[in-house]
Amino acid sequence: MKHTPEVALSYGPLHQLAMGPLKAALLNCAIKLKVFDLLSQARAAGEVAAALGLHPENTRRFLDALTTIDLLRKQGATYCNQPIAQAFLVSGSPSSVAALLLQTQNAGLNPLDKLERLLTHGPDADGQVMDFADEKIWTKEVQSSAGWVFGGVGPLVAEMVAGLPGFASFEKMLDMGCGHGAFTLYILEKNPKLHGVLLDRPAVLAAAAAFVDAYQAGDRVSYRPGDYLAEGIGEGYDLVFASATLNFAIGNLPALLGKVLDALKPGGWFVSFQDGMTNQQTKPETMLGAVIPSMMMGHDYCFPQGMIAKAAIDVGFQSTRSRTVDTPIGAMDIDMCQKGDRGCPPETKES
Repeated sequence: MKHTPEVALSYGPLHQLAMGPLKAALLNCAIKLKVFDLLSQARAAGEVAAALGLHPENTRRFLDALTTIDLLRKQGATYCNQPIAQAFLVSGSPSSVAALLLQTQNAGLNPLDKLERLLTHGPDADGQVMDFADEKIWTKEVQSSAGWVFGGVGPLVAEMVAGLPGFASFEKMLDMGCGHGAFTLYILEKNPKLHGVLLDRPAVLAAAAAFVDAYQAGDRVSYRPGDYLAEGIGEGYDLVFASATLNFAIGNLPALLGKVLDALKPGGWFVSFQDGMTNQQTKPETMLGAVIPSMMMGHDYCFPQGMIAKAAIDVGFQSTRSRTVDTPIGAMDIDMCQKGDRGCPPETKES
């Protein structure tokens, strides 16, 4: 008799990968139907079905599945949100990331259904290349991605920025390619004398203004419409901050960092919060969402770890400090680069 196979490894991780789309489908469907909005308080499956116009028995099965993946709690015949769903998936919550989690369904930003065609035929497999200059795309994206900041990343980054030498005396900062501008709101809370300037395209700034108004920060924020790659960024800043936006400058980073250096006061700081790829640009998982857009555009736009800090030193920054930070979506790098005040020789620090 032939020996039956014995395998030391477990295929469990592969099974979890294969189950991923099903879990995502359950989550996305529940977000779109606003199930979590209803289940801030305990309700029976029949109540949920009646409120949303759904099939009663399939609603029960659906709610059971959401309980299986630990988004709901079931007690007898009723269901209610688990704490993580209550904090992050109720649409009216300031910390909601529901819209952010739906971004992978956006046919413009990450068309998963085109993956095989992109692999077979290349960037223009669908007959068109996405227009990344379309302000409508980014306006919608910044509205949804603000939840990433309000959901816990904002205080983390603001605390590190507030630890910069001299931060208490800062008077003016620029949020370059600000998007939602939410990071600026957190940083301003750390220094009551600090004024923030938000720089982005006009339609994006209009979206950011809604957040500024909601947090009553209009007297501490001003707006500078424009494209930081092609236009001036102003001057006299104690701090220039950039979050997850330098990807657009990856092909011409020295020119942009030179512009930032000129815009800073002597002794001022440039802080970049950005992806930093390791293991031959295969880790961490943070930038998996960039894979398909890169295929569509036909070029990579993720940063190898250390690239930003090295470029800053090369253009004349006096020193850099770099850290890898754990966030809910994975590891990211923060590079803090200081402009010299007396022409000191450059140095690089890792922490």
